Amino acid sequence: MAALLDVRNLDKRFGGLRACDQANFQVEAGKIAGMIGPNGAGKTTAFNCVAGFLKPDGGQVFFASEDVTGLPPHRMFSKGLVRTFQIPQELETMTVLENLMLAGERQSGEAVWRSWLLPGRVRREEECLEARAHEVLEQTQLGHQAYIRAGALSGGQRKLLELARALMAEPRLILLDEPGAGVNPALVRRLAEHIRELSERLNLSFLIIEHNLDFVRQLCDPVIVMAQGRVLDVGAPDAVLSNPEVQAAYLSGQRT
Repeated sequence: MAALLDVRNLDKRFGGLRACDQANFQVEAGKIAGMIGPNGAGKTTAFNCVAGFLKPDGGQVFFASEDVTGLPPHRMFSKGLVRTFQIPQELETMTVLENLMLAGERQSGEAVWRSWLLPGRVRREEECLEARAHEVLEQTQLGHQAYIRAGALSGGQRKLLELARALMAEPRLILLDEPGAGVNPALVRRLAEHIRELSERLNLSFLIIEHNLDFVRQLCDPVIVMAQGRVLDVGAPDAVLSNPEVQAAYLSGQRT
């Protein structure tokens, strides 16, 4: 069976720096894959090339067996591949609910003329979108925060909001960039539980960059290790983390 995400010989250069160097990795449908490695290993660059925020200099990206190399983010989003960011990108002055409703796609009300000519259709779509947003907020335990400003959320709650907005797109694969960064341990455990439950219930796939190796060990399989732009190892968490080459990469004085 073909992988949901298949990255082949990915190359990306910034001047003389080769941030991704013939990187190869895959994510199977319904799996939670982790990506780890020292600072400067090429993890974020790989994410950005896969999600369309950067155009690769070489190699190919296949999603659901389709060559999507170099497609812009909005095209990737519409195909079911969604990327979140280490620093949440919420609209602080809007409510939590409004942030989710903005993530809904293909709404008739986005065209002003339809609001005038097809008010009933627009209203019904907005009602469905709002119901969907409330459902997602309950799934991520943010339902009680629906009507507060997003800027009033704690750091951990903002990470949950990032995940909730991604879910509004009904994605097939979510790229999570350090979801545990700056989040207290209790909320990290909650976040891990949400990710596992969503993957199992919706057959949803995840690829997660994370520096918390305990989080990775408990949640991710397989684990992809990058170093100096290359994929150093891929496998089960304990096997990968016991690899002497992986340990040497982490002992080089850099952290994930």
